Amino acid sequence: MSRMVLSRIKWIQQFEAGRIWFNKLTSIETIRTYLRNLQRYFNAVGKNPDELIALKMEGQRNIGTNIEFQAENLLESFFASTKLKESAKMALKTAVLSFYKHNRRELASNTASNITHPEYNQRCPEMQDILDLDNAMETQRDKAILWFLASTAFRIGTVVMLKWNDLETTGDKEVPFQMVIESAKLKGKGKGRYRGLKQVAFLHNLAVEKLMSYKNEIHRRGYEITPESPIFIAYRKSKKIAPLMTQSINAKFTKAALVAWGDLEQKRFSPHDFRDFLQSKLESAGINSNVISPMLAHKVKGTDFHYSSHEVSELLQKYKKALSYLLPQSIEKIRAESEEQAQRIAQLEKDVEVLQGEMIRKTFQNTFESTVETSLHAIEVIELENMLKRLIELKSSEANAGESRTIRKKKKTEH
Repeated sequence: MSRMVLSRIKWIQQFEAGRIWFNKLTSIETIRTYLRNLQRYFNAVGKNPDELIALKMEGQRNIGTNIEFQAENLLESFFASTKLKESAKMALKTAVLSFYKHNRRELASNTASNITHPEYNQRCPEMQDILDLDNAMETQRDKAILWFLASTAFRIGTVVMLKWNDLETTGDKEVPFQMVIESAKLKGKGKGRYRGLKQVAFLHNLAVEKLMSYKNEIHRRGYEITPESPIFIAYRKSKKIAPLMTQSINAKFTKAALVAWGDLEQKRFSPHDFRDFLQSKLESAGINSNVISPMLAHKVKGTDFHYSSHEVSELLQKYKKALSYLLPQSIEKIRAESEEQAQRIAQLEKDVEVLQGEMIRKTFQNTFESTVETSLHAIEVIELENMLKRLIELKSSEANAGESRTIRKKKKTEH
């Protein structure tokens, strides 16, 4: 816990109403969130916890008078004047109502009824939304959290408690890891209706790739992690290993949504929305609701599920049927194209070998034939030249012989 949270806990426990409220809460994250909002309200209205409960009790003693609902009116007046965003108003309203409820002084049910959860245009992300968020995330850790949630559907309160040794290998290349998480790390902490609840989760290969990139980032930043270390850690100058808490994770998603789409009122997603993403994709794959339930940490209806290794392996096979919905089509396409390209390259290499052999054979044959043809042509030329020479020589000889005979005839005539 941060010093700020410890300081707020110390402050509220000074008051009886504060101690009563604090002792009723079991979730550290709930305490952290509610305390921040309660202190904001206490400061804004200028009253401490005991004074707020006294105000409500005074109203209850004066039913039918104008001060009967003074505690309710105080809260509504605060909302009328504050400039908080709707989501922040709702968070503060929830904390204040919790404070009065656990002190057995509940506010009227219609108090601040105009303050409700804001409705965003989209609450269940689609694959392109995840890709947009991935592109907007700043660190490999944040990208890993994104795909981790999309693959496992863990609640954010569970994510902060997970350790590296919670990961179990499956021996399956498409889904390398599985996790069977006990109720102590789940919503309700295994108490009451949550008793005996477990969650079976799977990490597909893309989520694992992101997780390994994040692990390399951890080492580059100088952190030394062990199997007992939290999976997702806060980056601190001291290099002290501490889990990244829910407030920080929520802030990462809010910032990424703002970078990705520019308007939080129009489009944003919380970590919790990725539970709906996984559920919708499993349903799209035609998987039965009872099979989906243990993957979401829901109780299985109408059957006794003991989470044996056999049943977990069956869940794995069901989960794999939804991979085409859980992975980006572009990645699947690239992988398919890569395999096809590898096959084409192998075939081309064979074809090239055959063609090279054929070309060598033909080249040799053509060269040989050309050489023979050239040689024969050369021989013919040489022979023709020799024949011409001989013919010229013969003609020359005949001409010389003719001249000799003519001279001899002249000499005989003279004599």
